[in-house]
Amino acid sequence: DFLALPAGTNFGEVAGIALNSKGHIFVFNRGAKPLMEFDGSGKFVRTLGDGLFKSAHGLRIDSKDNIWTVDVGSHLVLKLSPEGRVLMVLGKINWAGEFSEPRYGLPLFNEPTDVAFNSSGDIFVSDGYKNSRVMKFDKNGKFIKSWGKKGAAQSEFNLPHAIAIDAKNLVYVGDRENKRIQIFDAEGNFIKEWTHIGYPYGIT
Repeated sequence: DFLALPAGTNFGEVAGIALNSKGHIFVFNRGAKPLMEFDGSGKFVRTLGDGLFKSAHGLRIDSKDNIWTVDVGSHLVLKLSPEGRVLMVLGKINWAGEFSEPRYGLPLFNEPTDVAFNSSGDIFVSDGYKNSRVMKFDKNGKFIKSWGKKGAAQSEFNLPHAIAIDAKNLVYVGDRENKRIQIFDAEGNFIKEWTHIGYPYGIT
C-alpha cells in the first residue's frame, strides 16, 4: 500500500513505471486512469493524459522531465510536457503500418513497445510486436532510419520488447522471444549480443 490511490481508484495491469528529477513516481497502467503521478512518499498527486491512451506499454522520462508514453494499442509514442501537455506525436493514432501512410507520409508503428534517447536527443523506438525493428528519429521527431526485421540472425528480432541507451550511446535492445539483448551503435551497426538471460521484458 505504498502508493496511496484515490478512493475508488485501482490500477489496471501496470506496464511502465518511471521517476522524474524530483523523485516523483509515474505509473502507466491499463486501468481507467492510465497515467498517474505520486510523490516520493507515495502520495497521489494527479492523473495525466486522461482519454489519450488505449493500451499502456512503455514509459520513460527524459532529462528535462518530459514524459514519454508508448501505446501498443493505438500505435503511438507521445511526448508530454511535465505539465502533461502533448508536445510530440510519433505515429498515427489507431493506424498500424510498416512505414508510411500515403496520404500524410508519416512513419508508422505496429504495436510499439518502448522508447529511449541518446545524448544528442535522438529518439529510438522498439517497434515491437509486428514490425520487429528499431526506428530512429531526431530530437524534433524527424525520421532518420530503421533497422531490423523478423528473424533470429544478428540485427534481426523476434519481438524487440525494450530499448535503452548507455552513456556511450550504445543501443541495447531486449530481443525478447530470441532470449537475448542485442547491442548496436547509434547508427544501428551490430556490436555484440548477450544470451542465456531468459526473456528481457525491460531494460534499464
